[in-house]
Amino acid sequence: MDEAERTRLAVLADQLIPASDGMPSASEAGVAAYGVDQVLKARPDLAAPLGEALAYPDVIVLRVERPELFATLGEVVAGAYYLNPEIQDRIGYHGRVSAPVETEPDVDPALLAPVRDRGPIYRADPRS
Repeated sequence: MDEAERTRLAVLADQLIPASDGMPSASEAGVAAYGVDQVLKARPDLAAPLGEALAYPDVIVLRVERPELFATLGEVVAGAYYLNPEIQDRIGYHGRVSAPVETEPDVDPALLAPVRDRGPIYRADPRS
């Protein structure tokens, strides 16, 4: 993105996410400066519709005239905003983390014995 596009994105992004309740606006969080690059790296398919969205004067006109481009703009702006580590710190969420899963259920083996003893049961799908 060139500087003019980044400036335009900052204006539209701040219309979607203004500063409020101690949280920075989208431009203050770096959405147009660097966050958009992270989003487009992960989702290059959003670059063309984002470019089209930047041609609109404000988000209200965009939402009315081209709702699909409004949705793209919202996805890019929100994604870039919440990728910012400072925003993640402020809301107390740093993304999903993996958690170990037990491979054996915590169930009394005697309860499972009748199911294991009967063996596999298969009923053919009557539609096939």
